[in-house]
Amino acid sequence: MSKEHAKHNEDVCDFLISNGKFTDWIVTTSFYSALHYVQHEIFPLTENGTTYPHFNTYYNSVLKSRRISKHEGTKQLVRVHIPTCFSYYRWLLDACMNARYSNYIVSPAKANLAKTNLEEIKKHLKK
Repeated sequence: MSKEHAKHNEDVCDFLISNGKFTDWIVTTSFYSALHYVQHEIFPLTENGTTYPHFNTYYNSVLKSRRISKHEGTKQLVRVHIPTCFSYYRWLLDACMNARYSNYIVSPAKANLAKTNLEEIKKHLKK
């Protein structure tokens, strides 16, 4: 995924924050922005002599046959390749899944923490 896609999601997140409503979507856009930022940071990835240009190539070649979800696969890659971001990324993933699939009611404090965690991730990225 592209850094531009990450930035697009982050711009939506910032718009939602300025609006003050839809805190569940602030969490969701923070997470998906983080997802695209970390995938951009990790790829291209060379593993066991094979270079994977993008996450989807890696997923289809390596993770799919192991029945690992794309979200779990990205989380594992963050743990290995950007360990300083792991706790922030895991928190965003869990918060997003909860906001989207369990309960769309998210406190403003949790929404702000989602954006803060995204900012923490960005501090550790080099690309």
